[in-house]
Amino acid sequence: MMQTVQQILNFSVGKLTVGNVFSAIIIFFICHIFIKALMGPIDKLLNKVNSDPTLHTFLRALVRVILNFVAVCVVAESVGIPIASLLAVLGMLGLAISLSVQGALSNLANGVLLLVTGPFKIGHYVSIAGVEGVVKEINMLCTKILTIDNKEIIIPNSEVAGGKIINFSSEELRRVDIEVKVGYNNDTQVVTKALEKAVAVTPKALQDPAPFVKIVGYNEYSISYTMRVWCKSEDYWDVYFGLMENVGKEKDAAGVKGGVPGMNIFMQDK
Repeated sequence: MMQTVQQILNFSVGKLTVGNVFSAIIIFFICHIFIKALMGPIDKLLNKVNSDPTLHTFLRALVRVILNFVAVCVVAESVGIPIASLLAVLGMLGLAISLSVQGALSNLANGVLLLVTGPFKIGHYVSIAGVEGVVKEINMLCTKILTIDNKEIIIPNSEVAGGKIINFSSEELRRVDIEVKVGYNNDTQVVTKALEKAVAVTPKALQDPAPFVKIVGYNEYSISYTMRVWCKSEDYWDVYFGLMENVGKEKDAAGVKGGVPGMNIFMQDK
């Protein structure tokens, strides 16, 4: 009986024997159990390092691929397949694939970079590659932006990471800047008080930091005033449009007139 079993195990096709295949199956099974047990602590470590679900999923899949590749190398060595030859074949295959999908790989690498550095998050209002809107989704290949008029724009991550990113939501407070032009025939103190009152009656406009209302320029037909008002980032547009409406109301209530182009004509007798 033992002799028969030994003959079966020694049966070979080239250098590959039944015994080697049986040993390889056992080794692969042990490696599978080891990888499964190891993924638990790796998941906990990834949760501590980065909480982004997209990046977590990608890193988890990457770690699993690496561990499975190591397991395949161990199994290949156990059945007599040279690891160097296997690595050479996989290297050539990887090079061919990378050359054919280099654009996608660039987006993938930049996607990892964006998720690690975190210049913006889902829900932030941003300006990216000339597109302005709310971040709807960040995945490994592209970033999806939802514009104010409800259009979804998909930007490749290579363009996102390679361009200028303006994040309007990263800070708690934002400043609303408005320029107002009035005529020279207005009392400057009256104008300043009217603009300050416009700020005071605008809901969600903050008084701390204090609003700034000052003259910033003298034009040909008008005087320019600037208004700098702070608000919470999520209230920016409410404050902006509220100020625009209240400035007009308070100017009219105070009798402030706008700057009107004029011309002086001098008549000279001959």
